[in-house]
Parts: sequence; C-alpha cells; structure tokens
Amino acid sequence: MGFGESAYVTKISGSTTILCQVNGTRIALSHAAGSNILVEQIGVMSPPVG
Repeated sequence: MGFGESAYVTKISGSTTILCQVNGTRIALSHAAGSNILVEQIGVMSPPVG
C-alpha cells in the first residue's frame, strides 16, 4: 500500500493526527507526515445514502 499518482485519498477526520482513507484502506498519519503529502481535489463526493 502506498501513495501514488493514482491513489484516491479521503480525509476522514483529525487535525493533529489525521485519519484518512487511501484506496479503501484507512490509515492514521501524524500532522508532520500529512503536511508532506500533496493532493489535488478531483470532485466533491456525496454523503452515503442509508
């Protein structure tokens, strides 16, 4: 598992410790690690129905 150009990253929560989902797998990152990752917003996801 890793971050790559084709990885889809969704921030779930957090500001000091960041919980995110990368290609369907949830991982926690420190603020320092998260601040070194560049992402590009490709669209706004709709909230899940149900």
